[in-house]
Amino acid sequence: MPVITEGMLRKLEKEGHLEKVRITEKDILTPSAREYLNVKKIDYRIKKSQEKAIEKKENDEKKSEVSQVKKSEEKISPKRQYRDYFTGAIYDKKPEYMTQLFGDNLVVKNHKRIILRGKFDILQAEIIKYWKKYEKNKKLESDFAQTYRFVRDLFISEMTDMEFQERNVLGYDIDTLKDITHNTVKYFKTGHLFEINIDYDESVIDLNYLRALSRECELAAVEAFYKEGKVERLDMLKALNRLSSILYLMMLKANNGDYK
Repeated sequence: MPVITEGMLRKLEKEGHLEKVRITEKDILTPSAREYLNVKKIDYRIKKSQEKAIEKKENDEKKSEVSQVKKSEEKISPKRQYRDYFTGAIYDKKPEYMTQLFGDNLVVKNHKRIILRGKFDILQAEIIKYWKKYEKNKKLESDFAQTYRFVRDLFISEMTDMEFQERNVLGYDIDTLKDITHNTVKYFKTGHLFEINIDYDESVIDLNYLRALSRECELAAVEAFYKEGKVERLDMLKALNRLSSILYLMMLKANNGDYK
């Protein structure tokens, strides 16, 4: 009798042979059968080797179930694959020196678009830092919030390869911003802010630092989108050019005392 089940024992009981049952080391007694014998107070003997056999059988059944589940999951969810954006090569695992350009398309991390994204990361982080620094100055804080949203939307536009949607910033459309920052005497009764130094107000110095970072971001975008006389993403290049105007206008306002 290789396997003794509870059902088999119940049948023996009906036939009046339950008390005569003998279990040898070759027999496998299921847990429910063992419990049944205990309830009926039937004396039986099982060697340890048999208990190990039961345990092994149960483990094998569990492993089989897990294996079936994994196979089903693999059929439902195929393993993710990555594709080299330039060569078309397929990778089951993303190499450490590569990153995603769009979707599962990979490029090396020194690709010009990835360098541009790094510049955006730095610029956003620095704007947030100074935004926090001046949060108690409600006028300046409001302008920082608008500038940050402008940069964030630019970043999203690049990441998704979607056209940038222009909108007013600091109360002006982006073309008017250019006119203001190119005609400071007309709008602020003062010349341009050249040679920023420690004599300027701290807010002017901080804003000038952010303006310089925005120019780095703009140059990285030109590197990424200007190829052999052909320009891609003119919308982004224009917006980045106006970003430096936004920050310069904030410098002019700070220098003029508009935030006090």
